[in-house]
Amino acid sequence: MRFELALTEFWGFMFVLVRTAAILMTLPLIGTRIVPMRVRAALAFAIALVFAPMVAVDFEPDWLVPLKLAIGLGTELLIGVVLGFATRLLFAAVEIAGTVMGYQVGFGVAVQLDPVNQVETPVIGTFLVVLASLLYFAVDGHHLILMALGSSFVLIPPFSGHLHPSLLTDGTQLMQNTFLLGLKLATPLMVSTVLVYLVLGILGRVIPQMNVLFLGFPLTISIGLLVLGFGLPLFALLFQQSILGLEGVLLDFLQEMGRG
Repeated sequence: MRFELALTEFWGFMFVLVRTAAILMTLPLIGTRIVPMRVRAALAFAIALVFAPMVAVDFEPDWLVPLKLAIGLGTELLIGVVLGFATRLLFAAVEIAGTVMGYQVGFGVAVQLDPVNQVETPVIGTFLVVLASLLYFAVDGHHLILMALGSSFVLIPPFSGHLHPSLLTDGTQLMQNTFLLGLKLATPLMVSTVLVYLVLGILGRVIPQMNVLFLGFPLTISIGLLVLGFGLPLFALLFQQSILGLEGVLLDFLQEMGRG
């Protein structure tokens, strides 16, 4: 009796640990290479210890069959990856906006290492990613992830996750919203630079002696940085709304994967 109870507790903890580790490995900031693997593993183990006593596992002997055990652990891994991927798309929207802004202003050649994704991006993109990271923690975005993780054990007990067809539809819609958010964040600067190019084109026609190329670079950069500075409150508002709306997105994903 004691052996069966210990076995149930052990595999219940393993399922919680796999799901927790999967979501931490795919989260922005925490799931990147700037956080050492040992730190991420220790954090996943600590969170799993907190959630494990709250998860009721009805252990069945046939779960130990290698094929069923592999499928069950794979399902837990997939659930965590889906939750982390949905969160990471928020920062993908910021990266899209930063890349578009950088090329519009003329900073496409001036690249810098993105501390979140460890790739080279325009300096404006790096600045926006750092700002988005601070906003993410300022509005308790990490708490939403912990709430979603706790809700997942209620909506999707171990061995009960499914890939419902509507999950693909929700994922596609989320990616569309990601591109839409990126365009919204970059719209003020895009519009201003297009107007600058339009004015310079007209001046080049009216005053052929004027060196439009020599005048265009400093003017575009100055106006672009000015618009970016005044547009930061709008950026913060849009990103904050997206973070607060993340709770509903994660809940929809959990409900879709919890369907039989």
